[in-house]
Amino acid sequence: MPELAEVAYACSQWTVGIGHKVKEVTAHPTSRVYRDLDRSQLQKKITGSILSASDTHGKQMLFSFSNNNWLGIHLGMTGNLFSEPPHYKAQKHDALLVRQTNQTLAFRDPRQFGRIRLGEGNDPPHWWSDLPISMLRKEFNSDILSGALKRHSRRPLKALLLDQRYFPGMGNWMADEVLWRSKIHPAQLGSQISKIEQVRLFEKIIFVVKGAINSVGQHGGDPPKDWLFHSRWKNGQICPQTKSLLIREQIGGRTTCWCPALQKKS
Repeated sequence: MPELAEVAYACSQWTVGIGHKVKEVTAHPTSRVYRDLDRSQLQKKITGSILSASDTHGKQMLFSFSNNNWLGIHLGMTGNLFSEPPHYKAQKHDALLVRQTNQTLAFRDPRQFGRIRLGEGNDPPHWWSDLPISMLRKEFNSDILSGALKRHSRRPLKALLLDQRYFPGMGNWMADEVLWRSKIHPAQLGSQISKIEQVRLFEKIIFVVKGAINSVGQHGGDPPKDWLFHSRWKNGQICPQTKSLLIREQIGGRTTCWCPALQKKS
């Protein structure tokens, strides 16, 4: 599933449409991304308006339009955004096409686990404003981490980092990266983390989030070459730091990669 940085990059693909009028909206007639949403209402509200701004929050995206309408998009597992030519012909997995004079903004989702929402009003809809504090904002501080550790003291850290109530946008590879850089075993429980480890863990959360945004979020592709990211996807890979064999196992219900020479469990 796309994580914080991939979502930021996907959102940027529609930047070309900001400031331009929407001529036509095409909504796929059977796509499940429209659960809880009337397709005809979406087409009626957005057509004729001007795309005015875009924003991301964790794994969510929000697009605002000139007539006080808000379009929310969650990519799900296989969704992505594209900018296509103005006369682009709809393809099988195109859930939404927003046509403008110079381009067609497309949301494509083959497996249809994504979601489209529509809101109206002067302010962003509640499903956006009620989201937890973004890890990219200065208000995201170490108290959020310490509170999560106390409330879920018996949960493995890998699973806790994936909890979107505290770490919105954190996904599988980012959590592995954070724990590897923190030198903490992914199965370590919250109650077993020392104060020093907690400080280091928060520092690495910020490092990975900002590093991912500045690389993947800006240019697409992969993070820097010295990241664990490049070695975590298949068995038999070597740790970039220790040059020892990495381990891949299920922890907290997710495939997890770590270095036993670096991340020792207490």
